[in-house]
Formats: sequence, structure tokens, C-alpha cells
Amino acid sequence: MILRTIPVTMLIIFLLTTLCSADCNTGDRYEDNSNGTVTDCRTGLIWLQNANCTTASGGVLPGVNGFMTWTSALKWAAGLGDGLCSLSDGSAAGDWRLPTKTEWMAMIASAKRQVFQNPVLTDTLGTSKWTTNGNAFNNVQSSVYWSQTPRADFANFAWYISLSNGFIDTVASDSTLHVWPVRGGQVGSFGYLFIE
Repeated sequence: MILRTIPVTMLIIFLLTTLCSADCNTGDRYEDNSNGTVTDCRTGLIWLQNANCTTASGGVLPGVNGFMTWTSALKWAAGLGDGLCSLSDGSAAGDWRLPTKTEWMAMIASAKRQVFQNPVLTDTLGTSKWTTNGNAFNNVQSSVYWSQTPRADFANFAWYISLSNGFIDTVASDSTLHVWPVRGGQVGSFGYLFIE
């Protein structure tokens, strides 16, 4: 059953991200907001520009190389705000969260279609593989990142994504993975899509 729903989900994400893309004024896939954030012009979601920030947040200090358990990652992301992780966007604690499994799938859909790996991520234009800091994002790890989505049938497991190959699976929530927070689009600046 799960194997049948994944292709359908990917098709829906592809159609939604293609047909309902946000207008970021540049025509690019990602727009650097020059405040520590990057807008995904296809979904309207705002990502932390630093994909591996190790600054303390929400009472949580990330471990070696930015790894955290799922519970710590949820607290850490929720504690982010202006002044942390190079943010100057006016955000406050409670504005940030982990991306859902579906939001992660939308983030990497184009890169997967183009068979990019290490990491499975496109550049600012959305046409080539992400290769260097400053190409929309910084400190992207070809590693595993948490989603906020718990596994429905196992209380102590949560979904993650591997940016080395685009693999999506679950792992015990006491495992330690990277964290890359997101927040919703800004109302009024452009049409946006929330993928739930």
C-alpha cells in the first residue's frame, strides 16, 4: 500500500509545485531574502539559509556537527528567531519548525527528476545541482535531516530525508540527525502553497 501511494504523492507534489508556484520576482526556484532566509518560489515556504546552523536555540545546543534527536530538533527549530543563525528577518520563537515529510518531498522533487545526488538539491535557478555556499543555501550536508512528521504506526519513530540520495524513511526518534528549519510563506507578498 505504501509503495503505491508514494508515486501518487510525488505526482501530486510535481503538479502542485509546477502549477501553483509562487512569484518571487526573479523567476528562479529560490530567492535569497538577504536576511538569513531563502524563499522556495514553488511552494512559498521560507527556509533557513544555513542548512546546518549549530547555534543554541530553544534551550538546545546542537551536538557535534549539528546532530540532534527528534525531540531536541523540534524544540530547537521552535526556538529560532531573529538574531540566531544569522537571522535578521524579524521572526520570533514559535515561527520556525521542521519541514513535513511532504514539504521535503517538494523540496527535492526537481533535483530527483534531474538525478542529482550529494546533495539532492537544485541551485538558485532550479536548473543545476547545488554545489557551493551562497548558491541560495549555505552548509548543506549530503546527510540525513529530520522532518516534523512522526511515523503513524510507531510512536518512537519519525520520518527523515537523506540529501545524499533522496531516500525517505523513518528512524527511531532518539537517533541524531541534522536539522533544517522552515516557516510558512509571507501573506500578501505573493500567492503561496502550503503542502500538508
